[in-house]
This record gives sequence, structure tokens and C-alpha cells, in this order.
Amino acid sequence: MTTGNGRTAGTEAAFGHRQPQRVKFRRAGYRVLRVAGLRHERAFPDYLEFIPEVRDEQEFADLSARVTCYLGGTDYSLYLRGSRFSLRPESVPYLDPALVKDPGWVDERPQGVGHLVVHRLCPATLRTMSTSRGPFTVVDRRLFTRSEEQYFRLRNSTTWPTYAPVEIALERLRAVARPGGSAFILATGPSALVVDLATVTADVRITCNSAVRDLDRIKEYRPNIITFTDPVFHFGPSRYAAGFRRDVVRAAEAVDALVVCGHGFAGPLLDLQPELRDRLVVIPYQHGGPWRWPTARNPTVREAGNIMTTLMLPIAFMLADDISIAGADGRQPTENYFWKHNPQLQYSGELMQTVFDAHPSFFRDSVYADYYESFCADMEELIQCGEAQGKTVRAVAPSWIPALRRRGAAAPVEVA
Repeated sequence: MTTGNGRTAGTEAAFGHRQPQRVKFRRAGYRVLRVAGLRHERAFPDYLEFIPEVRDEQEFADLSARVTCYLGGTDYSLYLRGSRFSLRPESVPYLDPALVKDPGWVDERPQGVGHLVVHRLCPATLRTMSTSRGPFTVVDRRLFTRSEEQYFRLRNSTTWPTYAPVEIALERLRAVARPGGSAFILATGPSALVVDLATVTADVRITCNSAVRDLDRIKEYRPNIITFTDPVFHFGPSRYAAGFRRDVVRAAEAVDALVVCGHGFAGPLLDLQPELRDRLVVIPYQHGGPWRWPTARNPTVREAGNIMTTLMLPIAFMLADDISIAGADGRQPTENYFWKHNPQLQYSGELMQTVFDAHPSFFRDSVYADYYESFCADMEELIQCGEAQGKTVRAVAPSWIPALRRRGAAAPVEVA
């Protein structure tokens, strides 16, 4: 859909004016519905019931693709009342065509106890939710930036994990390190290009996210560990996310790297990319608590909403004492998005548009300046935690991030 100024709704959500008060209101509504739906929850329902009935071909294709992406391989009966429509990828051009298929819809309500899944809020579904005696989950992608992530919570609370347990995960990580060794973290900011990768000799070499797109630099850097953990860009149903996942497989196989993600997203990832099973390392994380890195006694990390503070730095602290960081440029004062990336790693504008259009509320409800302020505070606290236990962190490339400026980063050149 195109808005009055010629932009699509997805682009407007990504780059339009931020509305913090409306975000707070939507967040409050999302939290109320999430808590309300937990009542009388049964861990393993007999089937999932999706409401309301779909209205047209586009909604049917969109819902089918998302269910295939997030709940594929769970072996649940998926009950959806009402009409069926053609499943044509052309009706949802922003989604991965391979996902636009029947995920296993059934026309008759199965026997046993069901779990309601609300894919679109409307007066009828609100009435059903208010009178339901069982649990329900709201996954309406229009509600709030995190509503669609409830697909992951639903899968994790109603299925058994199929990935290797955390004890094996930690063994896989420890195998790439040596006691008292070094680690090099290469993120995806523009300053990553100033690094001469041929000179990097660290025992542990970590990279993340769209770095996997540049296979030549991946081969030159030879990372032991590739990390990613974004529910929209990496695990979602958009054509962008599908392309990213294919690039992860290609990059990991090219350099025999471990692939690390959080436990919340591992189930869908393995269903979509089963070839990652033998190299996947799944780290459990928890909200809140002290900053930490995985140990045999406590294998969890603190979830922080960013790949650097959730996985890259904690893994580096787990495996090494001397850590260098490059490519973590941060956000310049004039930025109107999260932050800039290395141009060699950018996916095409067409692919980026698909992620905007597939998840408009994610961008609509992201207040970029607030996110960055929180991230900068987290970086300082986490690094101080590492330094208090004998770790050394140094920045070896320019950065706007205060924690890295204090540890050797030069000021980047501001770009208009």
C-alpha cells in the first residue's frame, strides 16, 4: 500500500516521524493482552485455533506464510474456520515465496483442548478472548512491535526443543578457544572496512548479521563464530530474512564456523535451515539480572535487544581475556534510522523494502534514539563487568559509541 506522500506503509513506518506516546499506548495494550492470555495455560494443547476467519486472498496467504515460518514442523493441527483462497506468492510479494503454502489447515475443530491464536484483533475476537476459559496468544502484527514475536513464545511453550542441549553448545564454543587467549569482534558498521583482515590473528574471531553477505571478506576473516538474533531481519518470513538465512548457511559452510543464536528462535531456524543442525549453538537468555557470560554453572546471558551486548561480547568474555572490537560504529547525531552499516554488506533496496512491508509495526514502534541511548548504557555496563573480572577491551576502529571512545576508538567522519 502506498501512502499519500508516495512511500509505502513499510517505508513510512521505518523512516517516518517517531511517535513515542503512541508507542507507549500500544505497548501497554500489548502487555495487557499478553498477560491475559496466559490464564489457565496448558503446556501442550491438542491443537491451535486461529481466529478470526480470513477475509481475502492476501490475508490468507500472509497468515499461511507466517504460520509456516514460525510454526512449521511442530506437527500441530491448525484449525481455521471459514473460506479458503488461492495461495499465490504474488499476493504477498514481500514474503518468501517458498513459505506461501498450506501449513496444514484443517476445516473441522479437532478433539481435545485447543489454544486460541488471534491473528487479527477486531470486535469479534475481543469478545471471544474475553469469554475464553483457556489460554490465547495475540500475534496481530499491527498491534505492537513485539506482537508477532509471540509466535516464537507460542512455539517454545507448546513444543519440545530439537536443538542440542546447552552443555553441548558450551563444549562447541570452548573448542575454538585457548586459556587466556584473544578474541576479535567484527561487527557490520562502516568502520569494518578499515580493518586489514589478513592481519587478524585472534584465537576467537566473531562476526554477525549481514557480514555473511560478503563471502570474500568472510573467507579472509575466517570467523569461528557467526552470531545473529533479530526476530525480524533473521528469523521472519520476509524475502530479506530468507535471503539472509541462505547466506548464513553459505558463509558458515565456507569457513566451517559455528552459528550462534538465542534459544527463542532456534526452533523455527532449524525447521527452515536443517543443514545448520550440526553447527548450531543455542544460548539461553533471560530478561534482566546481572550482566554475565555463559558458564557451566549458569549458561545464560542477559537479553539486551542487540547482538553485541546479548551474544558477541558475552561469548568473547567467555572464551578470551583480550578482546578487540571493530565495525561497531554506533549512531551519529543526524541519523534517522538505527545506525549505518558497511555498504558492502547492505542487501538491495528491494529486499530491504520487503522487511519494511512485512513488519511495519516493528519499525513504527522503534524509537531509534531511545534504543541507542539504552544500548550505549548497556555497552558501558557490560564492558565494566568484564574489566572487573580481568578482561581487556579495546576499540580498533572509529566509533560513536561512548564506551568504545573511552577505550581507544577515534571519532568517525560524520556523513550527511
